[in-house]
Amino acid sequence: MGIDIVLKIAGIGMLVAVICQLLKQTGRDDIAMLAALAGLVITLSLVLGEIGSLFGEVKRIFELY
Repeated sequence: MGIDIVLKIAGIGMLVAVICQLLKQTGRDDIAMLAALAGLVITLSLVLGEIGSLFGEVKRIFELY
């Protein structure tokens, strides 16, 4: 689980970078910005899921309610 999330984020970043470069070369800067925002939202959803599970684990360990 440790390196899995890092590889997913790196893969999303590389994919978004390639898509943005292709769209910018074709003159579609507005859609390139939307693609970058979509990549950011996907990455944030992955990270927020992990942070939620971290808080759940801390709550379980320290028996907080």
